[in-house]
Order: sequence, then structure tokens, then C-alpha cells
Amino acid sequence: MVMRIPLTTHWRRSLQLAALLAMSQLGSVQADTLLLHNGDRLSGTLVSIADQKVAFETVYAGLLTIEQRVVAQLETSRVYNFRGAAFERQGRLLMLDGRQGVGQPDDFASIDIASIESADRQRVMAMLPLDWVSRVDLSAVFSSGNSSTESFNTLAESRLKRPNAEHLLTLLRNTEKAEGATSKDQVDLSYGLKRFISPRWYGSANGNYFRDELKDIDQRLSIGAGLGFQLTNSRRGALSTEVGVSAVQERLNGVDRTNPAARWAIDFQRYFFDRRVEVFHRQTVLAIASEGRGQVLTSSTGLRFALSERVDTALRTDLNYETNPPQGSEKTDTTYTLGVGLKF
Repeated sequence: MVMRIPLTTHWRRSLQLAALLAMSQLGSVQADTLLLHNGDRLSGTLVSIADQKVAFETVYAGLLTIEQRVVAQLETSRVYNFRGAAFERQGRLLMLDGRQGVGQPDDFASIDIASIESADRQRVMAMLPLDWVSRVDLSAVFSSGNSSTESFNTLAESRLKRPNAEHLLTLLRNTEKAEGATSKDQVDLSYGLKRFISPRWYGSANGNYFRDELKDIDQRLSIGAGLGFQLTNSRRGALSTEVGVSAVQERLNGVDRTNPAARWAIDFQRYFFDRRVEVFHRQTVLAIASEGRGQVLTSSTGLRFALSERVDTALRTDLNYETNPPQGSEKTDTTYTLGVGLKF
């Protein structure tokens, strides 16, 4: 025989109160916590950080927009992408031993709230990658009939961003043949390192190898170092510029020469439509300290549109300009390409 004990109104209310309390405690465990410099503490969900403002959603006050400068501490229960002038990291915001940072107790990096330029949740939609981008842009043209033409253009690059450093490796290979005769044969390989010494300033090291035998440039090898400034680095794009000095070794028309040079470079990226569209421009100018040699400018400018997580289309213009090229060569060499980009 099973006895049923009726619940009085008092007990019903007590059980409901206990259930509500348990649910509120469970929600608080999963909630993000924001502490202001005046001592106020908010519980809710971090939506984003952008334009020096923190978007924070609470149950009791809805979506709040808070000036980033008044935030003392912030802890999150979920993983975000955090970007600053000198870093890009993924993880949770934590307080560990009184320090603000990103990661986990066994993999923790100290990061000041004021140094975060943008923060957002990871998304599974197609977008151009954030921390490590390795890609190959491929373009080929074939024609036959009254005339035959073959053209190949390949750009491979890998950009790796670490908490205090950035590595960029690029290789451009450009060949053209018309009626069986080679009309263009260029190789351009470069490497750049940025090592941040403050939230925006960084030291740079770079190397470049260039060859265009049809312009009588059998080889140009430059190695240099300098100082750079990161103007911006957020989800919407990045812009940096640097100046320095280089040693340039050239073999022109079979004659070797080595000269010092001043170097200026700029690296620009801008994203649109949730990072599906990218506009980019990368440029380097070498002012070679040799009588009659002048300046050498190389640039790559283009537009990419992400078709999926791995594939995009790429429209690009590559420019090589020399104020005093080897005798018999044109000053400007421009290549236009429309191809497919593969990311991995």
C-alpha cells in the first residue's frame, strides 16, 4: 500500500523557491562576470568588444554598452577570439593569481583588458581565417589557334600570428609563354618577422629573393631589420607600417654589386560582410644607395571573396617598378590575375 502525502500550499511554495534558487545558481555558474573600477559587479554574457566599448547582456537590464576604460576585470565561461595590436588569441578570459588573461590555468597568457581591440565568439560560418592563414592562389590561361599562349601565376603565403610575434612567408611565381617563347619568368620569395616590444611598436626582420632574368636581374637578395608600428588590428582588419635598413646584393647583367638601402613597407587588410570579403594591399620600397640605381617598388593589391571555408576567388594586381632598371628593360611590370584561392 502506497501512502500519498498531500503537499500544502506552504510546501509547494518552498519547493518552487528552492527550484528557482537552484536554477539561478546554475545560471550564475555559467554566466560571465564583469567588474567595474568603481566596484560594481555584473553577471551576464559578453557579446563583444569593439571600438573601445564592451557589449554585455544581463537578464535584469538587457544589453549594456560599457566604456572599455571603466572595466577592471572580466571573466567568461565560453571561448572567444581576442585581438589586440600585438596579439591574437582564442580562449576564455580568466583571473589567475590576480592577473587578467586568456586561456586555461595550464595555458595562460596575461592580457590587459585595455589592450583588447576586439573580441567575439567563434562562428561556424564561412569566413577568412584569423590566427593562422596559409593559402595558395592559382591562375592559369591557355589559348591556341592563330596564336598560342600559356600563362601561370601562383601566389603562396602563410601568416602565423602568435601572442607577441607575427611571421609572414610569401612566394610568387609568374611565367608566360607566347608562341613557344618565354615572355615572363619571375620568382619573388620573401619572409618577414614582427616582434612586438609594446602594444603597438615592434621590431622587424626581413629577407627577400627576387629573380627576373628577362629583365637581366639574375638575382636580388636583400636582408634587413627595422622598426614598425601597428596602427590597428581587429576583426575588421589590420594596418601596419615599418621602416628600416637593408643590405642588397644584386647580379645585374652578370655583374655583382652589394649596396645598403633604406626600406619602407606597409601591410593592409580590410574585411567586409562578416569576413567573407577581403581587400588587401602589401607594398615594399627599397631606396638603394648606389649612383644611378634608384628605387625599387613591389606591391600586391587585390580582392578576395570567400566561397566556402576553404575556397575563395582572388582578383589581384602585382606591380614591380624600378626608377632605373637595367638597360633595355621597362620601368613598370604589371600582372593582373583572376584565379582560385585555396586555404588550409
